[in-house]
Amino acid sequence: MSKEVIATQSPTPFEYEILDSDAEVLRTVRASSNCANPWIEPERLKLRHRIGRGPFGDVWLATHHQSTEDFDEYHEVAAKMLHPIREDHVKIVLEKFNELYFKCQGVASVSWLHGISVLNGRICIIMNLCEGSIGDKMAGLKEGRISLNDVLRYGINLAQGVQELHSKGSFILNLKPFNVLLNDNDQAILGDVGIPSLLLGSSFLSSDMAKRLGTPNYMAPEQWEPEVRGPISFETDSWGFGCTIVEMLTGNQPWYGCPVRRIYQSVVEKHEKPNIPSGLPSSVENILSGCFEYDLRNRPLMVDILSVFQRGRGRIKMEEEKVGEFSWLVS
Repeated sequence: MSKEVIATQSPTPFEYEILDSDAEVLRTVRASSNCANPWIEPERLKLRHRIGRGPFGDVWLATHHQSTEDFDEYHEVAAKMLHPIREDHVKIVLEKFNELYFKCQGVASVSWLHGISVLNGRICIIMNLCEGSIGDKMAGLKEGRISLNDVLRYGINLAQGVQELHSKGSFILNLKPFNVLLNDNDQAILGDVGIPSLLLGSSFLSSDMAKRLGTPNYMAPEQWEPEVRGPISFETDSWGFGCTIVEMLTGNQPWYGCPVRRIYQSVVEKHEKPNIPSGLPSSVENILSGCFEYDLRNRPLMVDILSVFQRGRGRIKMEEEKVGEFSWLVS
C-alpha cells in the first residue's frame, strides 16, 4: 500500500542581532531553512487594500494563508503587484525571480521574500510587511531632512545590503527613500530587490515603461533606453545610492517636479548632476560626487562607499565622545 508523502512547512524565519565591530552598529541577521519553491498559490493570498504606488505597479496590504497538517496561519504581507506584461514574457520573469529568490535567502539588510504569484493576470511579489520607509520618516519631519549621523548609519545598512546582492550578481536599479524600509530596530533594509532587472527585456503594455529601467528621478544615464545606452552594471546602483543619500540630507527629491522628458534631458543630454549639500565631511562629499560621474567606469563601487560611510560615522562617534568627556570635566 502506497503512502502519501506530505512536504513539511519550512520553519518560520527568525532574526538575531550581531554587533558590527567596524561600523559599531547592530545588524539584524536573518536565519531560515531554504524553501524549495517560491511559488505561492493564488488562493492563499487575499489583497486587502492598496498602500502604495510606483512606476512598476502597486503595493497592496495582503494576507498570506499558510497551512500544513500541523498548523494553520495567516500572515500580513506586502504584495507588489506589477503592471501587466505580455503573457509570453510572464514565464521569463517568473524564472528570473526564482533565481533572485534563492540569492536573497539569508541576506542581511534585505526585506524577506515570501515568494511570487499571479493574481488577476498580474505578477505579485510577496514580501515582509514593514511599518514604514525612510521616505515615510522624512515626510513626518518638519523640513524632511535626516541628521548626518542617521544618514551615515542608514547608508551603512543600505550599502551592506546592496553589496551583498552585488556579490551574488544581482542589480537593484531602483534605490530611493521609499524603497528603503525601516525595521523594528530602526535599521534600513532594502525593500526592492531588483524588480527593474527582473523586467529587463520584457514587453510592457505601456510602451513608455519599456524605454526606461527605474524611477526617473533616481536613474543613472545608462538606465534610460538601457539597450542603447548600457551596459547596466554594479556602478549603476551607485548613482541611485547617491540620489537616495542626497535626498535624505536635503529633504528634496532630485529633479523634483520635473517631467520625465526634462529629467532625461538634464541627466542624459546635459550631463547634469543632483546638488550635493555643503558642509559634509570631505570624504563623504567626494564619494557622493563620484556616484554622479556620467561614465559609470568612474563611479565608486559599493564596497568603496561602505568604507567611506563607516569611517565617517566612526569620526562622528569619536567627536561625540570627546564632547561628552569635556562636558563631564567642566560640570
